[in-house]
Amino acid sequence: MKPKFEVLSLSEIEQRYPNEWVLIEVTKVDKTKGPLSGRVLAHSHDRRDLVGVNRVFCEQNPQRMTYVFFAGPVVPEGYTVVV
Repeated sequence: MKPKFEVLSLSEIEQRYPNEWVLIEVTKVDKTKGPLSGRVLAHSHDRRDLVGVNRVFCEQNPQRMTYVFFAGPVVPEGYTVVV
């Protein structure tokens, strides 16, 4: 029997895992296929820790979509981005 993972919105995930990299199995997307919610498969302060977990999950579940993102500010406080 597979363990059941709670489906969370991206904002709920960001609140649970602040300032960490998060790997999710996407369960709901918007009209442009952007992720809206998912099941957390792994989280870490180091993004590299998620690579192997993602690879294994994708090999075992090729029909499923995954998403890796940083659950924190993209631009550190005190910095400005110029585009």
